[in-house]
Amino acid sequence: MINSGKYIQTEAGMVLMSSLAILSVLVVVGIGANVMLQNDYRVLANLRGGTEAFYVSVAGLEWGKSEIASLGTFPPVPDSRAQAFSTGEFAVSFLTPTVTGPLAASIILRSVGASRGARHVVEAQLTKSYDLADAAVGLRGNGAGVNLSADGTYISGADHDATGTPVAGAKSRNSVSTADQRMEGLVTQAVGAQGILDSRPETPAVATSPYLDAASVSRLADDLCSAGSLHALPSSGNLTVENQVWGSQASPQLHCFDGLSDSGDSVTLAGSFSGVGLLVVRNADLILSGAIRWEGLILVTGNDVSLRSLGSGTKDLLGAVLLNETGNPVATRKILDIQGAVRILFSRQTLLRSSSLISAESLNSAYQSLPSVISQNYWRVVTQ
Repeated sequence: MINSGKYIQTEAGMVLMSSLAILSVLVVVGIGANVMLQNDYRVLANLRGGTEAFYVSVAGLEWGKSEIASLGTFPPVPDSRAQAFSTGEFAVSFLTPTVTGPLAASIILRSVGASRGARHVVEAQLTKSYDLADAAVGLRGNGAGVNLSADGTYISGADHDATGTPVAGAKSRNSVSTADQRMEGLVTQAVGAQGILDSRPETPAVATSPYLDAASVSRLADDLCSAGSLHALPSSGNLTVENQVWGSQASPQLHCFDGLSDSGDSVTLAGSFSGVGLLVVRNADLILSGAIRWEGLILVTGNDVSLRSLGSGTKDLLGAVLLNETGNPVATRKILDIQGAVRILFSRQTLLRSSSLISAESLNSAYQSLPSVISQNYWRVVTQ
């Protein structure tokens, strides 16, 4: 007969029992670790999907901004769109835009991003604002020579208010924009080493521009002259206007001068002269002589035209100047001849004030040629 007490007394088999117990504990720990790892993986996958969905929705916002910027209609009404990627997709929709002025409209866009089962919705309110000019001085058409004197001349594409103070944080324009590289080279040569152009790091002082082509400038001038106060030149072709105050900030004015068919006509602003609004000169030179201040847009267009500054007296032009030569001037003719103390400062404030004088029909045909700025008013997460 087997003596079982022997095994009990000698504790034989305890190693087996202990091994089984330890193995059981290890199995339980392993299973627990596996469960925790799977849970962590699921959590990380959810976080990854949520993060990807967020960035996909932000990508949708950026796409929406580019769509609004590319439209030449006012107010901008882009089509909604969905775009799929390898790991997700976004769907962008646009709410009805709100017109806030003749050159600005705001629109809310919503972007829904989806990735790995996660969904993220963000929205932003954007404002698209048009500028009546793309530089402090815009040269279009077949312009010839350029002369810029260093004696008090200062041309700045930085945005200024009506007092001539730079606007902090505002997008800068070029000091001088041209229609082609030939004209750009003439301006650069005329400037030389003179520090008369205000150049910002993000914006070159002189550059070619796709905006406000010669045909658009001519069409705008024709529309304005058909609606505003038209001044015909005398038979001599030369007209001098002295010591006048045309318009105010509360009540800007539109004035148009029409030259004769022959070349050599001129309109001279002399003495103490100030104005606010739109000044258009067709088929004649515009000569500034005396103490001149103009707030708004000056547009000179037609055959054998130029802007010249002569004589003493400070001349402040706040807004923009557009010069558009539609003829074929001789090589020695200068489309821009600035001498003396002249400041030409780009100003959105004065240009916006001037835009109130332009009819809706004229603006509708001009929006596509005007430069614009997209600003973001707010950005927020709608749901996650």
